[in-house]
Amino acid sequence: MKKLIRDKRGRVLEFSQERVEKLVYFRLEFHRACAAYLNCRTEDEVLLLTDMFVEDRCIVPEPSFWRRLFGHKTLEANFRRQGLGSQLLTTVIAYAKAKKLKRIEGHLAEKDLQPNPQLPRWYQKRGFTVAGSKIFMNLASPPPQPHDDSRYMPKS
Repeated sequence: MKKLIRDKRGRVLEFSQERVEKLVYFRLEFHRACAAYLNCRTEDEVLLLTDMFVEDRCIVPEPSFWRRLFGHKTLEANFRRQGLGSQLLTTVIAYAKAKKLKRIEGHLAEKDLQPNPQLPRWYQKRGFTVAGSKIFMNLASPPPQPHDDSRYMPKS
């Protein structure tokens, strides 16, 4: 499945999704170079987030013929803080719901938290619960609550 999306700067990226047995790969490419990805694994009724990365130094061939003609062979692009991580996570949540999975889980690695200490808050803003280094989102809807119908019952 491939589709085109735009980041906050208006750059067009190609989205692809691939499933190999229990593994699911979500990828965003800019001129055939990986700009961001999110890898998952399904276990029972849980989708495990195994790795997520947004490129801060993506080097791609210069897309403009005229700029290449005048010596500009490559273009360096930073995709951080452009909404790509949010788009990937939103797509993963929709995927898990479509597959009727009950939960999404992940782990915040120390190597990710050191350069990005606001990462737990970022996940919370997107509906995840953060408990220490673990993150999760329950997708199973709670059972409906009984309504108070006493106002409709005849009084004795």
